Amino acid sequence: MSILYKAYFDVIKQGGFLAEIKRLHTIYGTYNITNYTPLFLDRPVVRIAPNELHFSDPRAYHAIYAPGSSFTKEPVTYKCFNSEGSSFTFIDPHQSKIRREMLNPLFSRRAILKLEGVIQQKVDKLLDRITSYPGKLINISLAFRCATVDIIAAYCFAECIEALDADEFNDPFITGTLAFTKFIWIIKYFPFLANLFLSMPGWLAKRFDPFYEGIRALHIQVAKQVDHYLENEDALETAEHEIVYHHLINPQEYKDRHTTPSRRDLNAEALSLLQAGSETVGAACTVGAFYAFKNERVHKKLVAELRDAWPDINLPMPYTSLEKLPYLTAFIKETLRTSNGVVTPLPRVVGPGDADIGGYHVPVGTIVSSGAALVHENAQIFENPYQFYPERWLQADTSLMDKNLVPFSRGPRMCLGFPLAWVELYLLFGNIFRKLDFDLRDTALQEMNEFKELFVAIHEVFYARVEKVAEQSKYSDPINRFFREGVPSSF
Repeated sequence: MSILYKAYFDVIKQGGFLAEIKRLHTIYGTYNITNYTPLFLDRPVVRIAPNELHFSDPRAYHAIYAPGSSFTKEPVTYKCFNSEGSSFTFIDPHQSKIRREMLNPLFSRRAILKLEGVIQQKVDKLLDRITSYPGKLINISLAFRCATVDIIAAYCFAECIEALDADEFNDPFITGTLAFTKFIWIIKYFPFLANLFLSMPGWLAKRFDPFYEGIRALHIQVAKQVDHYLENEDALETAEHEIVYHHLINPQEYKDRHTTPSRRDLNAEALSLLQAGSETVGAACTVGAFYAFKNERVHKKLVAELRDAWPDINLPMPYTSLEKLPYLTAFIKETLRTSNGVVTPLPRVVGPGDADIGGYHVPVGTIVSSGAALVHENAQIFENPYQFYPERWLQADTSLMDKNLVPFSRGPRMCLGFPLAWVELYLLFGNIFRKLDFDLRDTALQEMNEFKELFVAIHEVFYARVEKVAEQSKYSDPINRFFREGVPSSF
């Protein structure tokens, strides 16, 4: 009868609505109530709000987020991110198309390969930093996020936040972003709270949110950079390398039909890139590393493949070589499937006319969504979906799975930076599994299947001890020494 049903699970249950959607499907269709196995029975659609439908059939997912779709983003959900004016929050498809057309060159394969050294430099720094705490438990979740935010900052802005320099990876922007994520759904239902918080004097806001100062400092840093490039026409010529402002402030190839975004929009775009570019890749790295070092079979295969292809760790291993390694590629795909990216079903508004979705007539103006997590858990596509099993991607025909691997969404509003994310994952995982040993014997966390749905998946914290791999190992075969020295089989 009202949105209070959703609000209860989002706010009171702190990101529990995705689990409730799954429960609804067990009752009203699609899912088998005993083991949540998708069976495509009865109705693969449930009403989750007075004017909102959720579809669990993967075919409906591809209809809702299809290339060329005219469906618009549902504004209430996207307003809670307080980034109005960024490509992420644009509701108008035409505005989104223009902004993406301006930014796409920066995220092309050519551009990324040209700046691969920028990414590798931060990967090397991550390895140096996490091995600078010998014998000490490290928050791996924070370490990966510090690396990914430094990568996106260096790549897009030729400036670095230096999050990796933070003591034990407690960078204010990273911890502040994670803290803010917990309030996303509160702001969605009570938007006046965001305006109230932003209007507070700094000393008062800091009392309510101890991470406020770190986020505020980054906002000031971004605003200064935007003003610098807006006020100095020749400043872009002296930039260390091609950056986002070459395409937004001075879009040479589009200047006949694109104008420079406003100061507000430039600030919003920059902050959106920093947050989105750090959180999703950082979370994927956390999930992938956890399963690799918890699963001896997976770890053995990764290390063996990497040592065979990369015998001398003192020499660099470029992305173009790493992407050809079949098991590493399979591992990354499985990591993306299990980490999901954005887990909240992304709401779209049907229009400009009625639509047919999964065989159902849906009137114009209806809000519709389909969650990537439900697609990734579909047992008819991914056998034993709750098992982390990279070998599934080494089958002769993976076309159906590839079509339904949707961590970056699909269609005209899919993640803009997904090509950069792939390169980051190859370089991060390739270097980590080739050069580091992780000791998880003191890690209490046993699984990563459980998470809170706060737009992105919020997992439990993952700690580990990390050491460098000796170039001349006392073992002849590439097996993690912790497993060889008697780690319990349950690990």
